[in-house]
Amino acid sequence: MERYDFAVIGSGAGGAGVAARLVEGGASVLMAEKGGFTEVRPDAMESVNRYYFNGGYFTVFGNVLLGIPTGIAVGGTTTINSGTCMKTPWPLLERWQERSRGRFQAQSFERILDVVGEKINMRRAPESTMSRSSRLILEGARRLGIAGAHLLERCENGCQGRGRCCFICPSGGKMTSYKAFLEPLRNHPRFHIKIRHELADIEPAHRARGPARIRLRSLDTSRVETVECRALILSAGALATPYFVRRFQLGRNWRLAGDGLSVHPATKIFAHFDEPVEGWKGVPQGVGFTVEGQERVRFEGVYTPPELAAITMPLEGRRLKWWMDRFGHVATFGLMIQDESRGRIRYPLGPGYPYVRYIMIEADRRRMLRAIRTVAEVFFAAGAKKVLLPVNRKANEFDSARELGREDFSRARPQEIQMMAFHPLGTCAMGLVTDENLQISPGIFICDGSVVPESLGVNPQMTIYAFALRLAEHLLKETLA
Repeated sequence: MERYDFAVIGSGAGGAGVAARLVEGGASVLMAEKGGFTEVRPDAMESVNRYYFNGGYFTVFGNVLLGIPTGIAVGGTTTINSGTCMKTPWPLLERWQERSRGRFQAQSFERILDVVGEKINMRRAPESTMSRSSRLILEGARRLGIAGAHLLERCENGCQGRGRCCFICPSGGKMTSYKAFLEPLRNHPRFHIKIRHELADIEPAHRARGPARIRLRSLDTSRVETVECRALILSAGALATPYFVRRFQLGRNWRLAGDGLSVHPATKIFAHFDEPVEGWKGVPQGVGFTVEGQERVRFEGVYTPPELAAITMPLEGRRLKWWMDRFGHVATFGLMIQDESRGRIRYPLGPGYPYVRYIMIEADRRRMLRAIRTVAEVFFAAGAKKVLLPVNRKANEFDSARELGREDFSRARPQEIQMMAFHPLGTCAMGLVTDENLQISPGIFICDGSVVPESLGVNPQMTIYAFALRLAEHLLKETLA
């Protein structure tokens, strides 16, 4: 039987961060990852099929049609995210401290965020990798008097601006959790990773004094092996971790696991220009801004390759062909909502088939439609000749800002808005399902997006990394003391 100080389930931002710091602190760590190592694929759709959960076709039920793409690979969702780095907003940190009555320390977490920035090589995207879409957005924002549009900070080391961040970086320049935290441990004697393995069991007889034994199952051979460890860290992600909590009834509030899901509902707008845009050149999410009066909306760049754009544009027939024939002249820009809406996740068919229900409330619907109009106006100010809105209505193409202004689509229902959700959070919230040290029961901890107590309004990877380093310090002090 293999024995380790800690076992970590999942290799995304939470799992990789906590594992690396534990090994650095002298602990032995076993990591189990359901996915495998990634390879660059020539076609974006092939990457989606290989490295996205359920081949990228996982969606939710409720009053929205909302896809939630997450990664299944070594590095988790950091292998398919945009690389954008944003610190946890200070007002949220203060609120978490107040709610915890000081057990969560805002200033301490802020210092850990600075450490994370160094670990993942966080830096502002250089102008040399700015896409044409980003340049057009900056120009349109300037003409409309929108202050503060700027290059975003990213985690990268050698980015070549090849426009494939979300489909496995072809140059290896994006700092995924594997590259930043796990690759340096490749030959470390105290670290071992089992790819294509899943958590099968936590031995019930040992719950009273912690999970002394867990069982892992190989997805390739179905072989089950038992591992002994001092503590278990669940880092399977906000969509999967609640399954284990509910299955093994972990903690006093295990029935709340899966509730409180926030997702940052997001969408994108397409615009056609006379000049070539060639959106595949440059960093897709290189530029962002906020707008006064729309404080719960963050505007950020995006690029969708043609093989995916063809199935995501709310068009068909000749109208769709018109856009695809001119795709080299099409710019794209996106936005996301710091949602007040919440969802829940359950597992009637097991961990591989989660059932998610999410109801978009009226306030978020209004925010989304107003923000869509804002991006369209920015594109027209930049010189766009035609703009396509992500609204499944006949009137969703416009040839001018004046024509756009005459159209009232404010009553579009949530299910008529074409959206995605890239940041599932909150399903095992700190202070509700776990305590402030992310412990859920003796010897069992959670560290991934599920512990984030509320919708962040910013890209969450830095927050999750910071939770990971914070948890590792606690475990080194309390478990190995």
